Amino acid sequence: MHGAYWRERDAQLDSTSHSTSGSSANSSTSGSRRASLDSPSFEKQKSVEDDQYSFSDYSAYSDMVAKGAIKLPIPASYRKYHTRRFVLGAVVVTLLFAAWHLFSSTPSQAHRPRPRITPAERGYHEAYFADLYKNKEAGPAAFPLTLQSALPSDLCSICDCHASPAFYAPSVRYQSELPPRPHVQDIYPGPDQVDMNEFMRQTILDIYCARQHLDPYQALKLVRRSGSSLGTMMSWSLGNLEFSKPTIYLTTATSPNGKAGPLRPQYFRRSGRAIRTWMAQQEAEAKQKNPGWQVVWIVAEDEVDIDPLVVRTLRRTGVPYIYFAYGLTRSWGNAQKNAVMQVVYALSRPEDKGGLLGPGPVYGLDDDNKMLPDLLGLLIKVDRIGIVPVGNLGADAWEAPIVDELGEIVESESLWQFRKYAFDFGGFSFNSSLLGTAISGPMFWKHNDFAGESEFMDQVIGNIRDLEPLCGRGQLQDCHYVWHNEPLTPMERMTDDEEINYVKKFGAEKLFQVLGMEARESDSRRAENYRPPGSDIPAESLPGDNNNGGVGNDAIVVEEEEDPDVEIVEVIEEE
Repeated sequence: MHGAYWRERDAQLDSTSHSTSGSSANSSTSGSRRASLDSPSFEKQKSVEDDQYSFSDYSAYSDMVAKGAIKLPIPASYRKYHTRRFVLGAVVVTLLFAAWHLFSSTPSQAHRPRPRITPAERGYHEAYFADLYKNKEAGPAAFPLTLQSALPSDLCSICDCHASPAFYAPSVRYQSELPPRPHVQDIYPGPDQVDMNEFMRQTILDIYCARQHLDPYQALKLVRRSGSSLGTMMSWSLGNLEFSKPTIYLTTATSPNGKAGPLRPQYFRRSGRAIRTWMAQQEAEAKQKNPGWQVVWIVAEDEVDIDPLVVRTLRRTGVPYIYFAYGLTRSWGNAQKNAVMQVVYALSRPEDKGGLLGPGPVYGLDDDNKMLPDLLGLLIKVDRIGIVPVGNLGADAWEAPIVDELGEIVESESLWQFRKYAFDFGGFSFNSSLLGTAISGPMFWKHNDFAGESEFMDQVIGNIRDLEPLCGRGQLQDCHYVWHNEPLTPMERMTDDEEINYVKKFGAEKLFQVLGMEARESDSRRAENYRPPGSDIPAESLPGDNNNGGVGNDAIVVEEEEDPDVEIVEVIEEE
């Protein structure tokens, strides 16, 4: 059928050209058709059912159509056939589109539509770059400087690298990305006033610029992110502190990859309760005209962001705290230990050097340690460096100093006798006035490998007899107030929400009664379950800590036993 159709069309073309132009026109047309075979406009020659046909030159054909010279009658059978085929194709395409739209609007786990980018001018929600456009920090064709990558050399465009140590002072290049360094009048708006927000922001940014235990890439990432993500990098609550008042500085180096793991909020809550109990005793003494002591808890996170669950727990404890990101390093917590000491120095240094709080003991509280309120009463006895016994360590479950008849420390009951001063990070405390004097900064914690306690003490003392036994000068060092890597009891493992539900149903008195009962049971079983660190592992595997940025050094964790009595958890689940 198609061959007959094309023959009919060619015949009509020949007859039309004869009738309109005569024989001369016909010869010229056939000549142009022959010429078109060799011209670029000729596309191809195709055979259909043994009938040869070719498309003529497009420009010549267009002229003929425009002049009305070509009017081809289309057979009715051909028109009906193609009409049906067109309608059927349109119906199929419509059904396919409807099916695609139906499935894409109800995505499942296996199929999810790709997100669509919405222009900023759309009114129903703000686009990602909308604020940057409004602030003239970017244009539709200009990627914002705040999101562009930078070289390590750019760190000196944000920090004054000519100073020693370097401090935060962004150049004009970063004025749209980072806020300027606060002026003195911003931090000290009045003679007896301090804006603690500006003070702490400047202090932590200066610590980033000093980049102790950090490479340039790590420091640059922290200081640049502070311009847009300050709230995810640092948090504090310092409203109840008094200027120049003697202060206990509790420091914690923590990591989400440490031994505490996902139970970190519960560990922090346990320590926070002990600290708050001691603070309440100090507040009672203050009412009796005893100035007493105040406490601030300084926590450094081995990450680029802080944990919002830890922030919420710290706020609920009621303990003044400073919590900030300083990582990612994953190097035994050395960078974080030094960073918290830098904050202690900024707070406790003399007033003529910018300090705010009074001097006092500095103590390293591991995130998975357990402490009793009485521990703080020991710490305030520190003159230079004092030692306290630590549970879950040593051959007999206690790592304590050995005191001679003169009341001086001569040895340690630690299993790590190859150290010059064999004491755990949670087993000593030092006076904050040593920072910046006997202990030079800004790298106060100079060790960059496993452990480091002995090397830190070696900066201050020359002999083990210079250490102070905080339990007293007696030979029996049995003040047991802190335990290393102490597991949580079943009640202590409850989340904040579970604990709130428990209190609503049974009351706070019942909560603390059960907590006390579990603590006593744990104390009674501890001696039975204790295994000396390294007693069941090959010697070549020691030391037994992992490279996780945490703060424990030399204890092997005693596995928690499953408690068959789970009534508390079941009650909460029923609610």
